[in-house]
Amino acid sequence: MLKVYDFAGTQIVTEFAGVDLWRVKNHVIVYVYTNEGKLCYKIKPGFPTNMRSGSHCIDWLIPKFTGNNRYNLAILCHDFAYTKMKDGDNPLSRELADEILRQMVILSGELGSIRAGIMHKALRIGGASAYESENTGDYAGAENFMEFDWDAR
Repeated sequence: MLKVYDFAGTQIVTEFAGVDLWRVKNHVIVYVYTNEGKLCYKIKPGFPTNMRSGSHCIDWLIPKFTGNNRYNLAILCHDFAYTKMKDGDNPLSRELADEILRQMVILSGELGSIRAGIMHKALRIGGASAYESENTGDYAGAENFMEFDWDAR
């Protein structure tokens, strides 16, 4: 099983782009250190994100984003993992993306294991359609703003 030991990244700067949509304004690079190698997410200015999907009525339980950049990086990396790359595939399997998010939000200090577990269960139950969807609508062209690399051991 993949174990996330730590992660680090640049400060996220976004601009409002519509209801529950933001665009990243700066280059964001996130390194995720695991027992199976280092993952590198490169997000270019213009990448669209809704951060955490779903209704604002659960923001008290699982926020869309906060003042905690590490939490925001975790959410952004998950949104990235649910977006199709130029080859038409997602950078990670859905199961792996969801598990990495669970571990990252705990490491961020924003969510404890119980709330992270609730988020993970919700993704496992309801995330398939988002993961399988094409880059259309607000996400059209998103593949042009993303690069991913995994230095597997």
